[in-house]
Amino acid sequence: MNKHLNLLYFSATGTTGQVVQAVAQGINVNMTENNITLPDKRKQDLVFDENDLVIIGVPVHGGRVPAPLVDYFSRVRGNKTAAVFIVVYGNRNYDDALLELKDIFEGNGFIGIAGGAFIGEHPFTDKLGTGKPDQKDLAIARRFGARIKEKLLKIKNLSDMPELHVKGNRPYKERKPMGLLPETSEKCVSCGECARICPVGAIDFNNYSNVDAASCISCFSCIKKCPEGAKSMNPEILGKIAQLLIDNFSALKNEPELYI
Repeated sequence: MNKHLNLLYFSATGTTGQVVQAVAQGINVNMTENNITLPDKRKQDLVFDENDLVIIGVPVHGGRVPAPLVDYFSRVRGNKTAAVFIVVYGNRNYDDALLELKDIFEGNGFIGIAGGAFIGEHPFTDKLGTGKPDQKDLAIARRFGARIKEKLLKIKNLSDMPELHVKGNRPYKERKPMGLLPETSEKCVSCGECARICPVGAIDFNNYSNVDAASCISCFSCIKKCPEGAKSMNPEILGKIAQLLIDNFSALKNEPELYI
């Protein structure tokens, strides 16, 4: 394959990164990895050309591309650049996220050649997408990568390729605030890890209990990665949301959906 492989992904709890890396393993060529989870990694505007292949991966937030990424992605430029779009969702529904991701990048000089929606364990409850992505899912992702490579080898001119169609609707689903902010208990030892790993810089470095409600995306990164277990969400609010999700979606056995 005569293209340089690039990974571009946001993965607050690690699941999206797992899927994107598995797809890349299936393509099996040298690559450049751009993990843009932390704010400092989103300061550089990236530019790609027709010699590149870019796999773009994001988690689904409320059926959409995470809001903080939209402005950054609008500054990532391509020039007849082949692109693969990946979304990872918590076994409810990915709604319009895959279509939105495709629209953003195809409006910036990229040509979509494949897309996929994979399941990850829901951050609000382990009863949705439990243990996902599992080894079966990652094997599917690797095979998907191999198919992408085969497709590229057969394409003589990307501009002549039929448009990639994925599931989703326009206008996109309305964004709704989660209403969940991490709280800090007396277990906190002020190590600062939560502020360092917050993907949107919402936690105050001078007071780790202070969280900017306008910035927080309820990604659970600080909760899952706090070494002291000092971060949590309001149990009453989280419990109600989690139970609603369990009642309506825990019985679903969703599988990866691939477009190629």
